[in-house]
Order: sequence, then C-alpha cells, then structure tokens
Amino acid sequence: MFKNLSKIQNLPITLTEVFSIYLGFWFLLNNLTTDGVWETVFLNVLFFLVFPIIILKQGLKDQLVLSKINCKICLQILGVQILVLILVLTINFLPFLKLNYLSRMDWFLNDWWAIFFIDLVLLPIILVSQEFFFRNFLINRLAIILSNKAVLIVQASLFVGFEILFFEIFNWQFILFNYILALFLGWFYLQTKSIWYSFFTRWILILLLDGVILYKIQNIKL
Repeated sequence: MFKNLSKIQNLPITLTEVFSIYLGFWFLLNNLTTDGVWETVFLNVLFFLVFPIIILKQGLKDQLVLSKINCKICLQILGVQILVLILVLTINFLPFLKLNYLSRMDWFLNDWWAIFFIDLVLLPIILVSQEFFFRNFLINRLAIILSNKAVLIVQASLFVGFEILFFEIFNWQFILFNYILALFLGWFYLQTKSIWYSFFTRWILILLLDGVILYKIQNIKL
C-alpha cells in the first residue's frame, strides 16, 4: 500500500519534468527567426541531453558502452530492424513519406551536399539527444510509477506527438508508423538498457530514406 502511494506521489514530479523539457524546447524552436538548422541541433542537445543529465544526476558514460546481451536478443533486434527497413523501402506504399520529402524538393535539387552534411554530422547529434530523452530518461522516470507495458505505450505516444509537431504531418499513416517504431525502440532499450540500438535504427532509416529520395529526384532530373 505504502509502495503504491509512493509511486503516486512521484507522478506529478515525473510529469512536470517531462513536460517542462518538452514545452521549453517547442517554445524556443517556434520562435526562431532563422532557418533553424544549427539552432535545432543546439536545442535538441540542450533540452533532450543536457537537462535530463542534470535531472538524472548522471553522465552519458553509461550509455557509451553497449550492454552485454545474449545472442537471442541480438537476433530479435536485428530481425525487427530488417523488417522496419523493408517497410520503409516500400516508399510507394507510404504516401506520408513522399509528402515529407517532396516538401524539401528544392533542398534536394539545389543543396544536395547539405543533405549529406546534415545526415552524417548534425543528425547523429540530434538523434543521440532525442534517444537519450525518449528512451533513457523518459523510460527510467516512467518506470518508477508504471509497468513496462504502460511505459512503452506512454513513451511511444509522447514520441509520436513530438514527431507530429516537428514535421507538421498529421497523416494517420505517419502517426501509426512512428507509433509502432517507437514501441520497438522502447523495447530495444528495455532489453539492452542502451540507447544505441534505437539510435542506429533511426539513423539508418533516415539515411536510407534520403538516399532513395535523392536517387529518385536525380533520375527525374535526367
């Protein structure tokens, strides 16, 4: 009884921490007066990496080493990653992906070099920060008061909300795709206690998407 009461008392603290970081990020991002590329990187690091580290009172060193897991879990994770990659490569069946990248057509046509710089240099910084927040910080804080299944559902819901606002895409396929992806990413963390599996999954997906879109656009130009 007292244990459950303690968990309930921790709920307002956890929600306050999460939404303070979340809302602070969006307030500053939406008030940028520039194109926001470098500022977006800075805000991701500040709100999703630095602030959670301060709250957790722990460094990132624990996340820099892959945890020891058995071969069965490795194969399960690899299998899920392959399935997601296959799904993403069937881009013709996912209109929301085409809409997202077609909106950046000018960028692909005129500043294609910027895509490589962002994907290979800036994107990893953003993804590490986001994975530390949504998987490490969020899951660990919610695990204090919720079961693992509930934690997966809540972190996936908050991640989808973030993606919707960030990309400004309200397509149901986009929501469903990211929700299922977030469930898998959360499961990766619960199995391994490391953000690297979810990080590399997202990074590879984005690199493949940009590569496919750039290839299609180059063919159109020819």
